[in-house]
Amino acid sequence: MITVGSISRSEAAQHFDFLAEKFSGRRKAIKEYTHTYPEFVFWIYPDGTLFDAKDAHKRNVPKGYDYILKDEPDYGGFLRGRLARQFEEQIIVIYCREEALASDPEKIEQFLTGIAQIPLPIDPSTLVVSDNGDIYGTLEDLNNRS
Repeated sequence: MITVGSISRSEAAQHFDFLAEKFSGRRKAIKEYTHTYPEFVFWIYPDGTLFDAKDAHKRNVPKGYDYILKDEPDYGGFLRGRLARQFEEQIIVIYCREEALASDPEKIEQFLTGIAQIPLPIDPSTLVVSDNGDIYGTLEDLNNRS
């Protein structure tokens, strides 16, 4: 599992228990959290354009791009994600290859361009993780890596 940025895994797990080093059923817990407390469900086009997926990725695919659902984890170059919040704890979960937001400058730029278009306030300290529990750091960390 990848852990990069200014937040250690143990610190992240204090806020989101499913990010603990040895957590059984991590993917299921992440999915349950993001589906229970969604603020915004989205696709980000390869050029960084944000697409509002309403309440579900599978029912709300960008028009003409249905094939991306069959291209996990690359999604035809799109990024798929959810912004979720319970109380004050906000998190962004991205479905992607584990190294995408850890070290790929193009994917990081695509992500940041898309996230900037979300019509909700997002704190720079919001944690960004993968659906597998890779920790990419905060939005501020990603901005610093771009």
